[in-house]
Amino acid sequence: MTDFLDRWTTENSDNARLVAQERLITQVTEAIWKEMEDAGVTKTELSDRMGTSKGYISQILSGSRNMTLRTLADICFALGREANISLRRPQAEGWISESIAKVTLGRPKVRYKRTGNVVSPMDHWKTAA
Repeated sequence: MTDFLDRWTTENSDNARLVAQERLITQVTEAIWKEMEDAGVTKTELSDRMGTSKGYISQILSGSRNMTLRTLADICFALGREANISLRRPQAEGWISESIAKVTLGRPKVRYKRTGNVVSPMDHWKTAA
């Protein structure tokens, strides 16, 4: 991180929180972009798979629209991936450019079945819970 941001984040907790928010948004959207690129999926194709507009996907991926965990789960489902989130404490010496949360997308390990409006795991109940 730049010297300016290092100083700015130590001025008050609101600044540090804002930087942490932006960092997480960037990490998640970059992980989604990478998976889309690896799978050869365009924004248009992703929007078709999710039943949304290309504009909505563009807003989500640019960070201009708030992405809920449900939206992240929908994106992962549309890409055939699952999110894996881990948290850790930030470094004591201010904020650094390394992640405070590791976000990766990968293939789901649990298979699900749909019965009417109910979706339930077919196996691996402990993993799904």
